Amino acid sequence: MSATRSPASERAVLATEPETTVDADASTAARAFHAVRRWGWRNRRHLTPLYGSVALAAYGQALTAAPYGVAGALATDTVAAAAYYAWTKWRTKEGWDHTATQFLNRHHALPTPPGRPLCRDELMRSGGAVGSAAVLTTLMPSLDAGPFEPGMAGVWWLGWLPSVAIPWWYRRRIRPTEEEIPTGLEDRVARWLGTVGSSRGALPGAELVDVADMDVEGAWQGTIALDPVRHTSADAKAAVVRIAGAYGLSPTSVSVENDPSGNAALARLQVYRRNPLKKVPVFPGPHVLDKKTGIATIGWYIDGTPAMYQMWRPGWGAVHSHISGSTGAGKSAIFRSLFAIEKQSGLVVSWGGDPQYGKSFGFWQDYLDYFACGPDECMGMLIAANTELDRRSKNSALSTWVDADGDTMYGETDWEPGEDPLLAVTIDEWQDVWGAYGAEAIELAVRIAILGRKCGIKLRLGTHLPTLESLGSAKLRQPLTAGNNIALRTTERSAGYVINLPADPNDIPSVWDDEVGVPTSGLGYMKGVQERAAIFRGWAPEPKEIATRWAKKTEAVAELTPGAGEAIGPLYTEWRDRLALRRTGQEPPVPGVTDDNEEGNENSRAPLVLQQRQAPVDDLAAMVQAESKPVTGTKKAQILKFVASQGVTTTGLIADRLNIPLSTVSSTLTRAVKKGEVADMGHGMWAVAEAA
Repeated sequence: MSATRSPASERAVLATEPETTVDADASTAARAFHAVRRWGWRNRRHLTPLYGSVALAAYGQALTAAPYGVAGALATDTVAAAAYYAWTKWRTKEGWDHTATQFLNRHHALPTPPGRPLCRDELMRSGGAVGSAAVLTTLMPSLDAGPFEPGMAGVWWLGWLPSVAIPWWYRRRIRPTEEEIPTGLEDRVARWLGTVGSSRGALPGAELVDVADMDVEGAWQGTIALDPVRHTSADAKAAVVRIAGAYGLSPTSVSVENDPSGNAALARLQVYRRNPLKKVPVFPGPHVLDKKTGIATIGWYIDGTPAMYQMWRPGWGAVHSHISGSTGAGKSAIFRSLFAIEKQSGLVVSWGGDPQYGKSFGFWQDYLDYFACGPDECMGMLIAANTELDRRSKNSALSTWVDADGDTMYGETDWEPGEDPLLAVTIDEWQDVWGAYGAEAIELAVRIAILGRKCGIKLRLGTHLPTLESLGSAKLRQPLTAGNNIALRTTERSAGYVINLPADPNDIPSVWDDEVGVPTSGLGYMKGVQERAAIFRGWAPEPKEIATRWAKKTEAVAELTPGAGEAIGPLYTEWRDRLALRRTGQEPPVPGVTDDNEEGNENSRAPLVLQQRQAPVDDLAAMVQAESKPVTGTKKAQILKFVASQGVTTTGLIADRLNIPLSTVSSTLTRAVKKGEVADMGHGMWAVAEAA
């Protein structure tokens, strides 16, 4: 090792290596003999083919000289075939099945089955070596030609030995190394020193100490003693993938976390031969929420401890969330579990927005306090949430309380469950909403994320990737990273994560390695209440025929305070009517979003937001305030005239030539498509209706 070895390791090396010293007055031959013996011992793994060929050659020579050598060779061939078959079966064995064998294994009376079947190439190499050796040792007494006699010597030493040794040496990369691995160490420790802790490894100089088996079959744990000059526990957590590769496992079967002592030069390693998260309990019910702390259990970590999700923090306010994952990763199941917990609590009002028109939430769309169907309705929900935010802010400034001296004080700075319930605003596929409305949607979300905490309004966004690009703005990073962050499996590698993850969610397999077709839905990483970097898995979803019982609860369901709905306006009070019309194939306008506001109802108007064409999305400072609704009259005529003059054009070109905000052009043309005035060619391209 390049790092200084601990005294315990030194003693282990001295106790297990053969005696390597010779007397000072020993002869040159004795010194040479000891040097060769020590070299052969240290390289015994590399020289296995040579040692094996010498032993088999001696055995073949003995059979040649024996009177019944052929019979002995055939008997040995039978035993060798049986032993080889038993060895291949042992390699495939996952674990001990019976109670007695499991007991003996836990007490180290029986070895732990490896659970690593031989691949095709390994079967061909090992089977070929055993079979050819058996044939040659049988031919030796049959032909009365030993391996040291002319003819057979060439076949044995120049044919069989190179054909076996060369693949063996190539796979083990026989070459000079900068360090030597101590002999006599446990296999898990020796593998660590030769891979992760080597000079070319992920954590050079790091040692694996205090290795011990865990109660779970095939699982073990240890402490990573890092070189404090080079690495900290953060580096160890970032090396999860390479550690898993060193032990031939999936990254989901390895957990690296901070050491319980808090020492930054130590890290806790847990390795599972079979991932215990493969089987997790079905969602047990909403009682998993602790109403005093606002913390709910939404799954389990790999070490069997509960994965905690915080709705609100007492004396602080609402806790925002960001949940990411690709299609089939399990986002929707987590959303539905959270809806059930919130509705049964009696303390939370759940709003849900789905740009996929209800695909993410399923039957919950009829049982939420407010459901936004499609991108336009999601935009309306953001407007409604900001209206409620303003109402709560004004009311909190007028609220009174009595201090320790008995004096009446005005103003509440933080929020706790009380007269106003927690309002949880969930929007899945967030990138589709801000992709359609640009800076308008982003600025509304930023306002909720920054100001909503003190007013009991929680923002929960769902995206495909845990990156800044998927959020649309760096302004959302700080409020979201201060809350719950769940990163499920993704389908591509990305830079610029919203949170510092211990591994890339792209490394999480879509199906379990040892079971074809069984998905790993719900598997991912979560940081929030516990600040853990371990992998977790959400509750297994119930069948929808059973899960509906959590949505149908009618007693003690939290509601907005009287008058809040009227203050928000038709966006909130008429959403069920609009949903019913959509189910008949109609496209009702969304107040303040896709209507022209001809009646002049102030409650249906969108608030003033920063609205200018987004050069980069994050450059919000350069935007000017404008009304966030489709234009009518002169500007609309200008847009339609420009489309007619070009035949086919794009949103960006129209915004640039006419100096009209990009989102305004997009929303205006979307309405024009519904009226048949223009044609949507897709991907931001528009054409006159005749050209379609």
